[in-house]
Amino acid sequence: MATITNRGKDKDGKDVWYIRVFVDGKQKGFTYHGSERAAKREASQAENRRQQGETITPSRMKVADYLNEWMDTYQKQEVNKRCYYNHSSLARVHVLPAIGDKRMSTISPMDCQKIMNKLAAEGKTRTAVIVFNLMKKAFRKAVELGYLVKNPMDLATKPRDRAQERPALTVEQVDVFLEAIKNDGMHALLAFLTLTGARPEEAFGLRWEDVNFGDRLAGFRRAVKRIPGGGWEFAELKTADSESDFPLSDELMEMLRAHKKEQAKMRLSMGEDWTDNGLVFTNTVGNPVDIVVVRKHLAKILEQSNLPSIRLYDLRHSFGSALLENGEDIKTVSLLMRHADIKTTGRYMHGHAARNRLAVERLSKRLSKEKKKTEDQQDAQ
Repeated sequence: MATITNRGKDKDGKDVWYIRVFVDGKQKGFTYHGSERAAKREASQAENRRQQGETITPSRMKVADYLNEWMDTYQKQEVNKRCYYNHSSLARVHVLPAIGDKRMSTISPMDCQKIMNKLAAEGKTRTAVIVFNLMKKAFRKAVELGYLVKNPMDLATKPRDRAQERPALTVEQVDVFLEAIKNDGMHALLAFLTLTGARPEEAFGLRWEDVNFGDRLAGFRRAVKRIPGGGWEFAELKTADSESDFPLSDELMEMLRAHKKEQAKMRLSMGEDWTDNGLVFTNTVGNPVDIVVVRKHLAKILEQSNLPSIRLYDLRHSFGSALLENGEDIKTVSLLMRHADIKTTGRYMHGHAARNRLAVERLSKRLSKEKKKTEDQQDAQ
């Protein structure tokens, strides 16, 4: 319950009251100039705002102003440039049009929930989850800074990420794809992505020093990130589990050796125009390949080969799917894919109903054989 205490009079002769409101056992307050009756009314309104999860002091700051300041002051310092750019874009496109003009003190859980519901209704469930997490983090800091008494996102329902089954090439289609790129200028890169399941940015950041030809391993240590507005930079990998050594097949080792020789010829022909970044996969001057160029090139190859239209990132999904289709257990696939959570790997299981049915049938036949063996033994006795 809010309380008021008289603090004397101001220079204009008005009574000064200190209004206290208790939030989670902690005292917060502000001064009010006016009559005792008006002060009690203001205290009652402050208590109502507390119960509604709003700031106890009416704030004139708009959500747009707060989010922009939070992004620049806090989020920018915690994430990489690409992530900051993406988060800023999500806030600008999905959050600000809905609640940007509202005052911080008037945001309700329902206002926030409507943003999630709209994205989910549009089928953008993954985006809805990211926006939910971003808003909750931003408003949690607002509570710490005193702009809000309660985080309105605490009463909003987090949307389920109903991401559809990851599109992928079948084992047969992978064979067709690898045959189609055999003499292609991007053969080494596309084959590497397909046969290792590496994330594109990880492959772009692979250096020759990361390739152990003796032990047949490729070490993923960094990623290449494009900087909004132009340029690139090396960045940390997606998760701590992403940094690991990947076993290379004989086919990949042979391919990388041939690719290294071809790159040496290109490097020699370019002379001083070559920039030595030590990268395995480069453009014509030694810098990281442009992901947009690779995407367009992939789309062209798929179309010419009458293969399904998939994204560049889906070559990774094709790798994981092919492993499962080939009978590998989900734990092994998860380790090779370097997933932080095995649940992520589970998404690839949905496309293998036929393989799952065969597994059940194999078990059924095995049990039938054991049953018959037992019956024969009993008859013999």
